[in-house]
Amino acid sequence: MGKTHYYLGLDVGGTAMKAGIISADGSLVHCLSEPTNKNAGPAAGLALMEQVINLCIKKSGIDPDSIKAFGTGVPGIIDLKNGIILDAVNLTDWKNVPVRSHLQKIFNKPVVFLNDANAAAMGEAWLGAGKGAESMAFITLGTGIGGGLVHQGKIIEGRHGLAGEIGHTRIEMSRPRPCSCGQFGCLEAYAGATSVLKRTYEALAEDFNKISDLHEPAEKKTLSCKDVFDAARNGDPIADRLVEETSSALAIGITNILHFFDPEKVVLGGGMIAAGDDFLKRIRWFVKDQSFKECAQGEDICFATLGNDAGILGAAIAARQMFISTN
Repeated sequence: MGKTHYYLGLDVGGTAMKAGIISADGSLVHCLSEPTNKNAGPAAGLALMEQVINLCIKKSGIDPDSIKAFGTGVPGIIDLKNGIILDAVNLTDWKNVPVRSHLQKIFNKPVVFLNDANAAAMGEAWLGAGKGAESMAFITLGTGIGGGLVHQGKIIEGRHGLAGEIGHTRIEMSRPRPCSCGQFGCLEAYAGATSVLKRTYEALAEDFNKISDLHEPAEKKTLSCKDVFDAARNGDPIADRLVEETSSALAIGITNILHFFDPEKVVLGGGMIAAGDDFLKRIRWFVKDQSFKECAQGEDICFATLGNDAGILGAAIAARQMFISTN
């Protein structure tokens, strides 16, 4: 019987560096996470990658020689061909960082390099909510909005790994809101968590009669997206309007995906899915109202199931694909 093969996935983030090892069948064998100092610079970041990988291998008890390839999911604008982070907005001074060549030199393993949202999309497509679907669109709903497209088990990456970046498609042309990317009218400017809070503060500033229960957490500077969604469920009129607007904006973005990609499933991940079923029902209703009836609707739009493991699993799956295709 041949020796078992394993594959390692690394998920590079602004708050945490995560590594995980999967077996040949995709089962997660071991994973761990270490906090990232986003202001420490790229040299410290590369050193942390080495540390996390070595620690994950050591704690897994797996023979390092049986780990056949690494997959690395990274944030920001990337050079896919050369494995370089060109610019990572949430990591200070991370410009032109040669991640792939560095890891290959240190560990002497083949390394596949992909955008972090694409890594999460790959994980959900193979092992999560999109398992069994021929095509899937993945949308991350966090501080901002990202995404990835998977067709027949493979990521559609585009030239710079930016295919599926639904958060920076324009959904508003008249009086558009500014977006973190520097443009105006992007989906992220209406439905990302930062935008939800910004719009909440704007609404409260106009609530002269203080009919909303959100004034108290806002004045204490503890206001969160969870507060907004909880208040909406409890009948708060301002919170309900904000959640309705957010759901409508997301539905426009999803409808755009449905009409240009026609996926079998649309999977929503990220911290904002904690808003729960009411949020999902609103999104589904708006999508049904706006999209071709032949497109994915109803339960074909669903929440992700892998949580924080999606990125490392997807990166490891990408490594497995790469190794198998070249051996």
